[in-house]
Amino acid sequence: MRWSVGSPEVPCVRCGRRVEGLAWGNECAVCIEQRRARASRLAGRISLPATVLVGIYLWLRMPHDSSFRVYGGITMLVTWFLVRQIVSKVAFEVYSREPKNEADNVS
Repeated sequence: MRWSVGSPEVPCVRCGRRVEGLAWGNECAVCIEQRRARASRLAGRISLPATVLVGIYLWLRMPHDSSFRVYGGITMLVTWFLVRQIVSKVAFEVYSREPKNEADNVS
């Protein structure tokens, strides 16, 4: 095996693809993007029902005044955003701890 002057091609820890400039024990950009996409899909599936539940709660508990509805709408938007961000980051970290061969089989 002949090494160039630059950094050698190192295999990705998850898929085995050889990437130049990758540190030993890290994942390649393709694997990281796949993990990020899976986390984003899960975050979307969880944030929408959570927002609907908050909306139902607000509809049942708040007075039916227009100013309260504006605050309720803002609360729903903030809930959607925060739940999506939190679930996305947690899922991204959980997916990084999966066994290496499982990540390729689960879509």
